[in-house]
Amino acid sequence: MSTSVALRNTPSNPLVKALEDCRKAFIVTFMFSFGVNLLNLITPLYALQVLDRVLSSGNKFTLLMLSLIIFFVYFAHMLLQIARSFTLIKIGEWLDRRISPALFSHAVASAAIRPSMGASQSIREFTTIKSFLTSVGINSLFDAPWSVIYILVIFLIHPYLGWLTIIGAVLMLFMAFLNAVSINSSLSSSNECNLKGHHMAELATRNAETVQAMGMMEKVRHRWLQLNEGALKWQSIASYRNGVISNTTRFLRSILQMSVTGIGAYIVITSNGTDMTAGNMIASSIMVGRAMAPFDQAIEVWKQVSSAMKSYKKIKLSFDQEASKPEGMSISNPQGKITAENVFFAPPPSMPGEQPKYTLKGLSFTLEAGKSLAIIGPSAAGKSTLARLLVGVWKPISGSVRLDGLDVFNWKREEFGKHVGYLPQGIELFSGTIKDNISRMAKDPDSDAIIEASKLAGAHEMISRLPKGYDTDIGVAGSLLSGGQRQRVGLARAFYGRPKLVVLDEPNANLDEKGEQGLVEALANAKKQDITTILISHRPSILSFVDMIMILQEGMIVAYGPKDEIMARFAQAAKEEQEKGSKKPKNEQNNKEEK
Repeated sequence: MSTSVALRNTPSNPLVKALEDCRKAFIVTFMFSFGVNLLNLITPLYALQVLDRVLSSGNKFTLLMLSLIIFFVYFAHMLLQIARSFTLIKIGEWLDRRISPALFSHAVASAAIRPSMGASQSIREFTTIKSFLTSVGINSLFDAPWSVIYILVIFLIHPYLGWLTIIGAVLMLFMAFLNAVSINSSLSSSNECNLKGHHMAELATRNAETVQAMGMMEKVRHRWLQLNEGALKWQSIASYRNGVISNTTRFLRSILQMSVTGIGAYIVITSNGTDMTAGNMIASSIMVGRAMAPFDQAIEVWKQVSSAMKSYKKIKLSFDQEASKPEGMSISNPQGKITAENVFFAPPPSMPGEQPKYTLKGLSFTLEAGKSLAIIGPSAAGKSTLARLLVGVWKPISGSVRLDGLDVFNWKREEFGKHVGYLPQGIELFSGTIKDNISRMAKDPDSDAIIEASKLAGAHEMISRLPKGYDTDIGVAGSLLSGGQRQRVGLARAFYGRPKLVVLDEPNANLDEKGEQGLVEALANAKKQDITTILISHRPSILSFVDMIMILQEGMIVAYGPKDEIMARFAQAAKEEQEKGSKKPKNEQNNKEEK
């Protein structure tokens, strides 16, 4: 057995790391915004010069030169805006390529433990963040500091106009805050109802046969309509409030600009142009519009920032909650010996502060390489939980599960998966061909290995009878195959690549008599190739083909040992129970006679 040691640091949160790496790009974007806003000052300066100098002097050459200057300034302004837009687009593309693969992998892996946020929802949350970082919302934040500069310039023109602008800015900020407070709770309720409605629709689609066969359409639709109506109700409330507040804000901005122009004109008239000129009046009106633009957009930007922050917190929390996997030794050629040492497991609590409910309690056992084990027990005994721990999908609360002495949870999934086959209780196949699914979606699948796995699983003959054999398209999630066919394809996938450990959870649940015979052959073939096989099944016909039997009850091992020993114990217990039953009527009869 050859081993290689690979020490690796626990990976940091990729979302936080990617945003940190984008810092320089955002600084460049801010510099472009600096240039854009600096050139925005040219418009009021142009108006000031034309009104105060050109009109008074009547110099056409000065007007021509000023107009040419403003043309080239506007052209440079356009180029800077294009550069800023292109930079944000590139940031979005880079973030997508950097984050999306890690996010997808993390979401799929996390869904095995916490199915609350799947890959599609995680990607939607990331899209919200990316849309904000690459849209006008981030530009508005970069432009906001310039409002202070515009207001200072207005103060220099006249203090009255400066104080009026400040009052308008405070009012607009208050309206933005009022809008956020008034619609946040409504939007949260609407989003919650929407999410529940989407889940209900997905569940109804996945269980379409049950819904149709048992006449549940009206009831299911009624439940969905309740959620949809709730989402519509809260969305409408939020939209009404937003409509009133946003239009009131626009009204205040119009009144502010009109007031600046009116008061400026009054100052020009009363001071005969000594305190303020007509050019100053027009320039201040233009700059008030520039200064108020970020405040006017504050309502929309506030919503975008709020949504982006919520999405960021969700994704960051999801990454932070990922169980750290201290990396240790990796075995390139394991033999298949499984050891469980005092394993306790409880699913994550649904509510904060909730006490853990243990589904496995202190399991310890050893299965030698090449041996086969049947795990039996009543429903909710913890059999499927143990299967997930054996393949490293879940991590024990305490204790450990080891393959050839190394913790199965700490192994890198791609490396560990080369040595392990797994057939879960609920068979899920991917859209594509049978060849794709058996080869575990490999880019360049090995045809010989695919056929070998199919023969080992007893599925080769069944697959060969299909229209295109291994190239048969199975439809969305294997919808074109029967339950038994999906089970056998899943079994072949578990045996692909000559694994050293195979865990099968109810592999004969959907198999007919011929399919079960194929499963028996697969177990016999696995034994010949020294594959350690762990089988979870309720059917006693399979038990005769295993070496060891484990009986689970309420999360604890009540019996574990060689098949013959366990079967003998059960036979003895059954015999004693039968004898007790046969003696009971005689004793009752004797009691009656004595009376």
